[in-house]
Amino acid sequence: MQVISQIIERNLHQREHCGAALWMNPDKNDSWRKAQANCDTLKLFCQDYGTYDFLLQSGAEVEFAAFPAIPQQKYQWIILHLPRQKALLGMLLDCAASLLADDGVLWLAGENQAGIKSADKLLKKHFGRVRKLDNARHCTLYEASGKLSEAPFDALAYREQWLLDFNTHELKVVSYPGVFAHGRLDAGSALLLEALAIIQPEGDVLDFACGAGIIGACVALSQADTRVTLLDTDAIALKACEQTLAANQLEGTLLASDGLSEVTDSYDLIVSNPPIHTGVKTDNRLSMRLLDSVHEHIRPGGMLLMVANVHLPYENWLSKKFKRSIEFLKTDHYKVILAKK
Repeated sequence: MQVISQIIERNLHQREHCGAALWMNPDKNDSWRKAQANCDTLKLFCQDYGTYDFLLQSGAEVEFAAFPAIPQQKYQWIILHLPRQKALLGMLLDCAASLLADDGVLWLAGENQAGIKSADKLLKKHFGRVRKLDNARHCTLYEASGKLSEAPFDALAYREQWLLDFNTHELKVVSYPGVFAHGRLDAGSALLLEALAIIQPEGDVLDFACGAGIIGACVALSQADTRVTLLDTDAIALKACEQTLAANQLEGTLLASDGLSEVTDSYDLIVSNPPIHTGVKTDNRLSMRLLDSVHEHIRPGGMLLMVANVHLPYENWLSKKFKRSIEFLKTDHYKVILAKK
């Protein structure tokens, strides 16, 4: 069991006979069952599709969305897992406080190495009483109560919009805290866009791990004869992506998926800048899952175009399932790999 779930479980006795409760972004396990025994009702909320699907299959009442739905009656207890980004924590605390009853209690749990020990400063912006409830297994659990504001949560206050020049076109990008490379163009995506300007793709294109939708939107903006699908596991990213398309009057299909789990179609091009971090840890499992089965979703003669750190030998793995796999572009830190089926 994940350590954050463990520290929450060992303190459940402090919240017995609770009314309505909400657990935001829980771990992918069955800890919710023990918490449910302490509540009249427990609703789970996930911004990650893989966790949402697991919890749904486990029988939990769970919602997948960028932000929780507004309940008929506010919650007496909210549990929130510490996100990796400080800006995302600020947004989620604002959201959670708006959903909490006046006499409600919020728990915030996270690993020490992820920055939980400094989270009390953000908690005190929203709550009058903040205390450290527990510290164990390299995790800390805070309890906050006495919320300081009754203002409703306004997601638009956290939305950021900026302009990107691509191949003689101007793209309006919409993003939120928590979305990869929030408010900027990262170096890997910039190199990928350079490659796309050379290739000029046609047909059906899948933007895997789309983030705010920059790659897929640039394809749709510059290539009128393409049909773009934008895939991500993160609900906030998909919301940003939807608004990026709308801001540029572009069409595209949004797909929530844990890796390629929900992909049933095949494409002429799959393009990706896959993330290499989970929380604070380096993790290339999503990239490896893509490489393991991506050839099944590419049409004969189609291509995979992906960006990676220069030290990762993805070409070696791709050469086992593709006719050709080459280093298409390269900088000191990143490379674009092109694999043709």
